Amino acid sequence: MKIYDAAILAINELGGAAHPTEVLEVIKKNGWYNFNTANEIGVLTQAIRRHMKGYVGVQASSKKFFEKRGDKYAVLPLEDKNNLPRSVESLPDWKLSREEYINQIRNAFQRDQLSLFLGAGISTSAGFPSWDALLEKLNDAVVRQMNTKRFGGKLSAASVSETDKELMVNLLSKLRDESPIINAFFLESTINSRTALSRYIREALYGRRKRAYTSQTLVWLAKLCNHRGKYRIRSVVTFNYDDLLEKHLVEVPVDHMPVFKEDDEINPNVLPIFHVHGYLPQHENKYDDSEDNLIIFSEQAYHTVYTDAYSWSNITQMHVLKENVCLFIGLSMNDPNMRRILDISSRRNSNKIKHFAFMQRLDLEVEEDQFKELTSGLSPELLNAFLDDFHLSRERSFEKLGIRIVWFEDHDEIPDLLKAIVG
Repeated sequence: MKIYDAAILAINELGGAAHPTEVLEVIKKNGWYNFNTANEIGVLTQAIRRHMKGYVGVQASSKKFFEKRGDKYAVLPLEDKNNLPRSVESLPDWKLSREEYINQIRNAFQRDQLSLFLGAGISTSAGFPSWDALLEKLNDAVVRQMNTKRFGGKLSAASVSETDKELMVNLLSKLRDESPIINAFFLESTINSRTALSRYIREALYGRRKRAYTSQTLVWLAKLCNHRGKYRIRSVVTFNYDDLLEKHLVEVPVDHMPVFKEDDEINPNVLPIFHVHGYLPQHENKYDDSEDNLIIFSEQAYHTVYTDAYSWSNITQMHVLKENVCLFIGLSMNDPNMRRILDISSRRNSNKIKHFAFMQRLDLEVEEDQFKELTSGLSPELLNAFLDDFHLSRERSFEKLGIRIVWFEDHDEIPDLLKAIVG
């Protein structure tokens, strides 16, 4: 996610025009972007200005997403974005390849052979916190647990005020391990209750107030799942705990069922949504204490799945990959277990490249402070050649896993790509 992507999410969450300091606070709270600079507000403001309608400075971008209202910034309405002048330059090779890949995905969709693999980027598009931000929010639950007699520590006998708890939460954030999955294991071990952990994760994901989460990406995913009753998605594999897609399927409507344990009987007339990392719907808690609903949250749960080749989660993914053309959306594609499954699937399919993944291209923009020093000595021609070869290398590495990369530059392109598949 780029700075302006995070800024768009933050302004939308704030409900309208906002000052950069407000935008920065929301971005950091949800972990949507990590600023590798001491001048966070300056970098954020410059990124917004570069993509602001009417800004014509030297560093102005041709892509406009914001407009200024006094000392605040708002997201441009969709119709204003569409009316901005477009470049008439010829399409680069990667965009020509993208058009061909979209045609191939559409053909699979129209043959009823397309399945979806969905990751955290889908939920983030609707305003959900990143993984790191989710762990931060759970620190409060850890401190509360330490303060109980059940935990059996010294804090339970001490007088701890709400201010003290807040200070401990902040301290805990500083003491955490560098590895998110190890941090998750620490949190799970401290809470030490399946039901309580599910409740805390749900609260950290959805918040305490009843709120409807949506995005254009989710809207078009739901439409794609059963386009006017003519074509349909075969199945959905999601690594997300939430039920955001299910809520959007109800609106279309699409008959569906969440599947999150081995003994679930699948109705062949409905769309199965396989929650291979567990299921925590927003308004239901009846599955929280179910041993079959394995929430893949920490090292221990992850190792359980990784080391068991015949686990329900692994077999489900292998089956969907074997039987269908799959489109991966909202995934970093870095998960070792998923890459292992892709590698096995590719070998069993005689190394045939039949799947696709939406992935964001790297763009070393001026506001990306961490790249300034590294790129300042390179000519623009040499830098562009390096970036093209970097992306080519990524494409070749994913082809070995049976995947073609469908590149995009900005997250707001994803709904348009989904529309193109619907046709």
